[in-house]
Amino acid sequence: MSTAIAQMDPPREEQFISPPPPKPAPAKLTWQQAEKLAAGRPYELINGRMIFKMPDNKHSDTHGLLCGLLFAYFKGNPIGRVRPEYMLHLWPEKPHEGRMPDLSVILNESLREESYGSRAPDLAIEIVSPNDTWSELFEKARLYLAKGSRVVWIVDSEEQAVMVITTNDRLWVKDTLTCPELLPGFSVPVQEIFVWPSTPAGKSEATASK
Repeated sequence: MSTAIAQMDPPREEQFISPPPPKPAPAKLTWQQAEKLAAGRPYELINGRMIFKMPDNKHSDTHGLLCGLLFAYFKGNPIGRVRPEYMLHLWPEKPHEGRMPDLSVILNESLREESYGSRAPDLAIEIVSPNDTWSELFEKARLYLAKGSRVVWIVDSEEQAVMVITTNDRLWVKDTLTCPELLPGFSVPVQEIFVWPSTPAGKSEATASK
């Protein structure tokens, strides 16, 4: 009787798989590329890197209140307009840069027929967010002033105050906010920027809404 002997293949040499090559650093985004990726979300573009703006509730409340106060002013004084989160392309030769003040006040004589701002607004307004640093905010203020702004407001809900910055001065305002050089007659108690109107005591919300 014959016996079948299975013939085993010789052991294969151990195969070494080299690790994949490191991924190249992401290319800098242009503002055209960033605009598609943003899908309508507010962002800034700094050296080709997208930084999304993510305001908290205090920031959003202050943004809405101040925008409303400025709109009310321009309704009675049609000398300009206020634009929330208006993208600025301040460097034609630098497609990897874009800035977005929280509010931009633009006087009529500075308005241009363009989709994005090619100069800084007459009044640039930044509202302090929890992740902001003062060095970053001051750098933005210097940039806006160098690119056409005459006044910059840095609005701080924690301090309940507004820092007013010009090329020659820097001043905290805690009582009444004005801007005579740009907005004649505009005068708002600073607290109105930070405190949302509430229902008077003794009235229900349903009664107050009638």
